[in-house]
Amino acid sequence: MPLTELLPLVKQLSHSDRLLLLHFLTSELLKDASLIPLGNQDRVSIPNLHDSFEAAAVLAKALAEEKAAIHG
Repeated sequence: MPLTELLPLVKQLSHSDRLLLLHFLTSELLKDASLIPLGNQDRVSIPNLHDSFEAAAVLAKALAEEKAAIHG
């Protein structure tokens, strides 16, 4: 189906259906480019520093050292 025929149909979709279509198209483009969609990152083993207490401790120590160096 040519895009010129598809666009009028897309305009008739509800707002939520257009968002779902956008999500679908984005996922398809990411798959074609061999990229991982953001929603699928939890399926891939990636270290998460946001939940790391060790990372928080290292950051707190670095901030304390910087504060001591600046303010004496």
